[in-house]
Amino acid sequence: MAVNSKNPVHFWQELKQRRVVRVVTVYLASAFAILEGVDIIFPRIGLPSWTVTLVMILLGCGLIIAIIFSWIYDITPEGIVKTPDMDQVRPEEKLAEGVVIAPGKPAASGKDEDLIVQENKLYAEKINKYKKKERIYSLSSVGVMLAAIILFLFSTGSTIPFSKRDWILITDFENLTENPVFDKSLYTAFSLSINQSRYINVFPRSRMLEIMGMMKIEDMTYIDERTGQEIATREGIKNYIVPSISEVGDKYVLTSKIVETKSGDLLQSVILESDDQQSILAKLDRMSKKIRRTLGESRYHIATQDKPLAKVTTSSLEALKQYSLGIERNWLSDFTGAVNYYENALRIDSGFTAARASLGNLLIERFNPVRGEELLSQAVKQVDDLTDLEKYAILALHAVNVENDLPKGIEYTRKLTRLYPDNPTFHNNLGLYYEKSGSMDEALGEYKTAIQIDPNLVLTYGGLLWTYLTKLGNIDSALVWSGKMIADNPQNAWGYFYLGSAYIALDSINEAERAFQKAREINPYLLENQYRLAHTYRMQGKYKEAIRILERILEINQYQFPAYCDIGVNYKLLGDQVNAHKYFSWFKDTATGPWLKEYPDLAETYTTIAAVTAYMGDMESSNEMLHKALEIDTTLHQRYAGLYSIQGKIPEAIDQIEKALEKGYRNLTWLKMDPGLMVLQNEPRFRELLNKYFNQK
Repeated sequence: MAVNSKNPVHFWQELKQRRVVRVVTVYLASAFAILEGVDIIFPRIGLPSWTVTLVMILLGCGLIIAIIFSWIYDITPEGIVKTPDMDQVRPEEKLAEGVVIAPGKPAASGKDEDLIVQENKLYAEKINKYKKKERIYSLSSVGVMLAAIILFLFSTGSTIPFSKRDWILITDFENLTENPVFDKSLYTAFSLSINQSRYINVFPRSRMLEIMGMMKIEDMTYIDERTGQEIATREGIKNYIVPSISEVGDKYVLTSKIVETKSGDLLQSVILESDDQQSILAKLDRMSKKIRRTLGESRYHIATQDKPLAKVTTSSLEALKQYSLGIERNWLSDFTGAVNYYENALRIDSGFTAARASLGNLLIERFNPVRGEELLSQAVKQVDDLTDLEKYAILALHAVNVENDLPKGIEYTRKLTRLYPDNPTFHNNLGLYYEKSGSMDEALGEYKTAIQIDPNLVLTYGGLLWTYLTKLGNIDSALVWSGKMIADNPQNAWGYFYLGSAYIALDSINEAERAFQKAREINPYLLENQYRLAHTYRMQGKYKEAIRILERILEINQYQFPAYCDIGVNYKLLGDQVNAHKYFSWFKDTATGPWLKEYPDLAETYTTIAAVTAYMGDMESSNEMLHKALEIDTTLHQRYAGLYSIQGKIPEAIDQIEKALEKGYRNLTWLKMDPGLMVLQNEPRFRELLNKYFNQK
């Protein structure tokens, strides 16, 4: 059996002649079908995961045996015989292309020559048919092999009721060891790993915390199996995952159970062992892949949408725990605590990019924008090491908050919505960026998409309603959507806040009062609502009720300085000049003291001082502050309108209102509610402007 391995063409011909290619093709196709069946059936009947591995090993061994036997032996009508070498095969199987003289025929002349030519033609035709048949066999073999490879890579392997883009909930890791470093850290790592999938939607932990609040669960720091099942039931999630870690001897055992929500039945479990702490993250990666495969994701997508946890987060479990605690504090609105935990994570691992970006973004929003921009700029340099979800989110934040490049931020966020179309946060952020850029129709579309995905997104409802009320002046739509917000979130005060604001714009003062009162019943600490309720009482002539509400605001937060000025306005309307002057003076002291010292370059500082001094009757000081404000910024038309109105300059006030409306100002609610614009409400020219821009007579 001489094989010329140095001649690839000859070797391939030998493989074909011995039927090796055909045998391997059929074997691989059959093996794939067996593996798919095993992958689906074995877990269903409770066999351990190692049995699937055993079948793979046996099939691999069988492939080697099949190749050897197909090389040596052939199946013929006479039975199993030894396969001849290439030199021993029939002449027609080695025949080169073209017409040849039939074997065994002597040279001839005359009529015999015609017969020989005819026989050669028939013989050549037979050879060509044989070659064509061989080519078909070869192409078929290649086709079957490619089909098997494609099926292996792209086929789903779901053994439980789960469809693409379904939601799944992950509870906290049950830590059965005595090592506290696993608390929080493993949940963050595991959920981050699975979240790389574009096939599976992981239910957000922030939303779980909101639901736990509605369920009146006091301990919101740990989501156990029972709580997870309750949340999944409320949200209509079919399955949830319960992970745990335990210690057996000198090894760690990681377990993940996939449980059916409705029945509580165990559908499948994955168990992996880790020799030490250092390899736990690698084992979590492997567990994540198994879970994704079990839920039906293809091997190809798992391979292309997966980065090692140690690379996308940190190799330090302690740093990961601090980062996890920071995320939790941020969700619970403890922003100072979140900053501390993020900084702890960076002290442990200075290369922890996700922690750096989270800290930078929080500092920009709440505490120290300059340092926040610096941290976010550092994080951007390392984004290629992160998951796509984190990468484009950080790039978008950097573009908007550091580069002030809204189009770039929009493009990155659009990319996120394409990659993760069921993540409402990305649609909400895209809506916000569109709104900032002035693209209101696109903003409304993204807000509505986010709400369609998750009707409990109060923040998104707020963005949508704020756009209708203040950017477009579309009060009818604001009424409709505030009603939807209340229907979806009946125990959230913001829905009633926006409903009351819409009623104010329609001059339905009594309905507005009821809406604001309902919001106050739900959340008495929502100060924005308290202010609007006080304004509503003032508009109804209930000045004492307005004062009581404003005094309650100051009891809750003594630094709510605008309440002092509003109380002064109501006392002035009551005719109590003494108390009015007292509260105006307190407010003026703040405006001319700390505010002027801290914000000397803002026109709003001077318009505020000008307004309160006008209320106090000091028109000289008021005009002086007005001129300083105009030197800084002449575009604050709505504020100047209120100031001129307080000074009694009605034509100038309406001129400023007209300029504001011409430039796109559409906050009809505040045009009706602003204390400074009270005297304009019955002015014919003011009403004409409202009719022109809002169709209100």
